Amino acid sequence: MADVDAAIHKYIETDIALGAKDISACAASREWFLTRLENEIVSTSAGPQLYPTERFIRFGSYFKGTKVRDVDEFDILVVIDSNTGYFHSGGRTLGSGQGSEFPNHKYDERFFKPDGSGVSPAKMLEWLRLVVARIVDSFGGEAPIRDGQAITARIASRDLAIDLVPAGVFEHANNGTVFYNIPKGNAADGWTLTSPRGDIEILNRVADGKADFRNVIRIAKRVRDTYGIKLPSFAIETAIVDYGRATSWTKSVSLEVVYAFRHLARAIQSGVIADPYDSSSNLIGDVADRAGCAKLFSLMADYVESLRNAKDQPASNTYAAVRDAFEAKRSSD
Repeated sequence: MADVDAAIHKYIETDIALGAKDISACAASREWFLTRLENEIVSTSAGPQLYPTERFIRFGSYFKGTKVRDVDEFDILVVIDSNTGYFHSGGRTLGSGQGSEFPNHKYDERFFKPDGSGVSPAKMLEWLRLVVARIVDSFGGEAPIRDGQAITARIASRDLAIDLVPAGVFEHANNGTVFYNIPKGNAADGWTLTSPRGDIEILNRVADGKADFRNVIRIAKRVRDTYGIKLPSFAIETAIVDYGRATSWTKSVSLEVVYAFRHLARAIQSGVIADPYDSSSNLIGDVADRAGCAKLFSLMADYVESLRNAKDQPASNTYAAVRDAFEAKRSSD
């Protein structure tokens, strides 16, 4: 059997290792921008305010250790004081808003949906975009843009993007846990639930003692990127975390790539990867070519398995075969 494990480890270290970009400088730029954002929001007393207990939550692949590109972006929840509000779903009250603002301008009529049914995610995103625009205008930066469920601010001097997601904060009516609602970013102008700390905690718990667990996720995301398929990172992570939770993990990274990719393919083929914090939300509901995505990961699993079964393959050839497959450079299937 060719040493596919060694080839994949070389690929991880050579091709998808995070570069030597100055991460500390990027983090300093991020914190400088968040301070400016906080000051700008506080200075507008007639608008929504930040949740005083926790103004920002840093989440996303960089903080989970599953990032596959250089640190050129950060994901930040902008936590909005939600005092006096309630979160309803399916005719039930799921939680009560947390904070201290009274009156709370988040619930001003200007931020409501046209039918008056509640706060509009689109209007909260536009409010945040205008706040960020005032900041970047002050130093001649690029105008912020809305990108789905986030507002993207760019710091050109650091080649850095910060994705800012407005989030309400609530205490669950049944168990007292804290959760957040964020825009789905869809045409229906809906909210979805999230618990970024819980997400990281689950990943840490499942990954504990499993060598290369995060690397398997990173390889799957790299395959997604290089083949140009539209599949959310969180859907990939959720499916592979589900696989890791339900299996006995081996010490072979190539074998786990095979098994995890097949599990991911089956999950995509089923048409549903449920958001672990909002079972009514399908993480791949908006993926147009689910069959194509599933086929890609199934074929990739088959190919890695074929490399494992190959005999007398030179190490350099195995690495080249692995790299070319994951980087979408194979000449044929």
